[in-house]
Amino acid sequence: MTSSDFRDPLETFKSGSLGMQDLSGLLETHLRQRIQNWPSFCFSIIDQAFLIWGGLTLIIFLIGQFSSVSWMTQATFDAALTGVGIASTSSLTWALINDERLNWVILLWAGLMTAGIVVTAYGIYGGVSTLMVSLCPIWMGLCALGYGAMAVGMRSHAFTAACLVHTLAIMLLYNQPNWQYLTTGLVISSTLLFFSIVPWDMQIAETDTLISSQ
Repeated sequence: MTSSDFRDPLETFKSGSLGMQDLSGLLETHLRQRIQNWPSFCFSIIDQAFLIWGGLTLIIFLIGQFSSVSWMTQATFDAALTGVGIASTSSLTWALINDERLNWVILLWAGLMTAGIVVTAYGIYGGVSTLMVSLCPIWMGLCALGYGAMAVGMRSHAFTAACLVHTLAIMLLYNQPNWQYLTTGLVISSTLLFFSIVPWDMQIAETDTLISSQ
């Protein structure tokens, strides 16, 4: 979902008659155009927000997987990065999202990320072992909850799929206990990257819309 002007409003297209084959063809055309225009295309405001969170998420969970830094130091660093993510993406997208009456999405994710930080800090600083060994499933669950709320509120098939992916990934975490942080980082960040480069659907106020690039 990109635009040649970062300040452009969300591009919307009526898609009430689109079937799965139509959507598949549209996605194929969109990706072909992205490849042909690489690297001339620009990322829209929403794309930038997805990419910021994707980058921060990957950094946080890669550090958790491979760094020998203490848990408390990591918790402090992760909280700071999450705060930066909340502040930067909220300020970046608020005006555009508010125009589309979707400011609840920003509040939703800010609340979920804050809750995640509080639970993480409590688990680590409080030495709560049950929380410490469940941090990755907790964060994956928070993302699934966020995408689920967006799927319902925006009536979006794309976010429904993202919710299911994160929910199923929680089960994968328990089968790969030694790689939970890497798996969590890759699932969350790759989903965000996906949404930054492909169209995704939503329906607001009885109008079917498809977020796409030009």
